[in-house]
Amino acid sequence: MLYKKLHIPINLPLAQDKESETNHSNLEIIRKIQDSDKLNLSSTIDLFKNYFNKKISKVIITNLYFFFDEIIPIVHQSKQKKEGLYQLLRFTNEIIFNFPYIETLSKNKIVYKNLVKVFLFSGYVTSLVKEDVKTLEILQPDFAIRLNGNITYYKNYLDKISIKNLDEEVLLDSLRQSHRLLKFQIIFALINDEINIDRASQEFSLLAQATFDTSLKIAESRIIKKYKIDNLSYSIVAYGRFATLSMTANSDLDLVFIYDGKNSNNNFTQKVYIELFRQLIRTLSSKTTEGLMYEVDTKLRPSGKEGPVVCTYDNFKKYHQENSFCWEKLALKKTRIINKNNFNAKTSRLLEKLKTINISDKEIAHEIAMMRTNINQTDGHVLKKRSIKWFETKYVGGGQRDIEFLNFFYQNKSYLIEKFEVSKKLILFKKIESLYFKIDQVVNICFLENKQDNLPNQAVNLLVKETITRDLGSLKAYVNQSKIEIFKILNYIIDSNKTTIIDQS
Repeated sequence: MLYKKLHIPINLPLAQDKESETNHSNLEIIRKIQDSDKLNLSSTIDLFKNYFNKKISKVIITNLYFFFDEIIPIVHQSKQKKEGLYQLLRFTNEIIFNFPYIETLSKNKIVYKNLVKVFLFSGYVTSLVKEDVKTLEILQPDFAIRLNGNITYYKNYLDKISIKNLDEEVLLDSLRQSHRLLKFQIIFALINDEINIDRASQEFSLLAQATFDTSLKIAESRIIKKYKIDNLSYSIVAYGRFATLSMTANSDLDLVFIYDGKNSNNNFTQKVYIELFRQLIRTLSSKTTEGLMYEVDTKLRPSGKEGPVVCTYDNFKKYHQENSFCWEKLALKKTRIINKNNFNAKTSRLLEKLKTINISDKEIAHEIAMMRTNINQTDGHVLKKRSIKWFETKYVGGGQRDIEFLNFFYQNKSYLIEKFEVSKKLILFKKIESLYFKIDQVVNICFLENKQDNLPNQAVNLLVKETITRDLGSLKAYVNQSKIEIFKILNYIIDSNKTTIIDQS
């Protein structure tokens, strides 16, 4: 009988969730896992053996049964055994035809306790393990390599990849495999309590920089070889989390590409740089059989979503001096040049100059009001409100973006703010910003794209510990109250601006 792989949610659905009501015949085991408190250890092992018995080759059945006999007792000891059993199901479902993986797994009983820690944390981390048998080496208790907050470790690891490989697909796959292993090492160090969330973010940022450097080396070497040029003059500017070295496991790379357009054949020069940056984007973000590394977002360039992916130095300068929105000028304050090039000194001086341009309180308050309108409407039609999950903090009312705006108004002592307890409010913003940062870090190692309504219990435990809250209820209340408070303060500023405009008219 041909075994059809299960297509199930990344994390254990609650018993009442509609997510678990997909295919009743195939998902019967999920309902049994949800009710596994009623099963003893022996019955739980039998549940897994019976489920996979008629679905696998006799070649691997001995190894798989050994694995179940050894790992299920470890899962059974946990308070979150339902989530552990569910991830064991997902994991087995994915490796079921990978005979070499199962054989290696059966010979590495020493990793089972750490593998259970992975199962208990989230489906996202479990998925990283099933992608590559080499992750089992990281799970060994005596794994000697420890993260030290130094980019050299990541650079040396990635430098082992030969960029002279003529087969682009092989090269991209090798890069993705190495990146995935390094990312998994960071995540496991976090869930194994070797590092905290702040350190994990630092390590994710160092990994991103090392991966970017390697990818640029690949792209640049191909352009130099093709066009027989070696005097490229360009800067790559990072925005947001990559610029501030506060990356999560799945942060995008927000990049703008600037080149020196003077004293050159405009059409040919632009063609060279467009090809260079497209090659870089393809190296970083194209999806191969080994997945992708980073989404690259270039919409902050002067031409926006349309037009060339590159811009000249003069175009970038003119745009921000004459045409950019206030929120774009504010975004410039969190930028960093991330490549090494002689042209960077000139670009750096420009960025510092642009950061000093005055940003109008009135205009940015108006832009914020328009953003809120655009979020709720499209083409004149009011959008149906989407249910916001408690752990979503980025583009929600009272979320991360609103705090960035508030920091601008309060740090610059805007005439639009309430003058009462300004210093206390700045402390409050910093505290809530830290809360959102930690939530964002954890959410990004629980889900990839579609987010379920609940975080896994171990992820919640990590957040409760890092945010120094009592329990999940207290954490939710803290987050929701923070959103309300931030939204309220920013609303006051927007309303004050509207009142000012009316008074002036």
